[in-house]
Amino acid sequence: MQPKFCDCSRRGSFVTVSHCVSILCMNELTDQRISQAIRRKNLRRFYWIGGSILILAAVIWLIVIIQKKATVLPPDQTLNYEQVGREHIALNDPLPKAYNSNPPSSGAHYSSPANWNVYDYEINDRIFIHNLEHGGIWIAYKPSVSPDVVKELKAIVDGFGGLKIVMAPRSANDGDVAIVAWTHVYKFNVSGGHLSDQQKTDMGNFYKSFLNHGPEDVPSFMGGVDPKEAK
Repeated sequence: MQPKFCDCSRRGSFVTVSHCVSILCMNELTDQRISQAIRRKNLRRFYWIGGSILILAAVIWLIVIIQKKATVLPPDQTLNYEQVGREHIALNDPLPKAYNSNPPSSGAHYSSPANWNVYDYEINDRIFIHNLEHGGIWIAYKPSVSPDVVKELKAIVDGFGGLKIVMAPRSANDGDVAIVAWTHVYKFNVSGGHLSDQQKTDMGNFYKSFLNHGPEDVPSFMGGVDPKEAK
């Protein structure tokens, strides 16, 4: 019986049917392996992309949670006011519009701010209002508070590196201590000759909440004038 032949001309020769079938099976097997390799590669890519998306989502979620926990709120007793102006006036000029808070938290003010510093003498409000306009914080205390309170206030200033803070006694205060930002005031009375832990915390939270929230974005390294030389 003569063997049957199959034309596998791709290989340039004649082979038996059984051999041809074997070749076709091998080709089919090779195609299957290639397809499986492609599917595995696509699956790996899918898992990699999906895993990356899940990791990114987890990181974003973690950042949001941390930011929420790190959010600092001003004290509940903070008083918020409307802005009453930003004009420049001399120290003795009449006010174009009366201030609406004590200490003033906005309004007409001197043409230059004071140098960021702790002062042991009273300074014209109009100078410090300009510091507020630059996003600074003003701590004003009655001259009648105890030396320990003044020392504790200075420690609070030092705790923030004196960054964009001015502090000075102020007889016109209607509370023992006031901390002021542009259009915001937190003030309180002191009992026992010392600041309470809550008052210290509240002052820190006020500072963190309103630092650099003035209408003019001025860097901290830009100072001002010596208040004693202001005219």
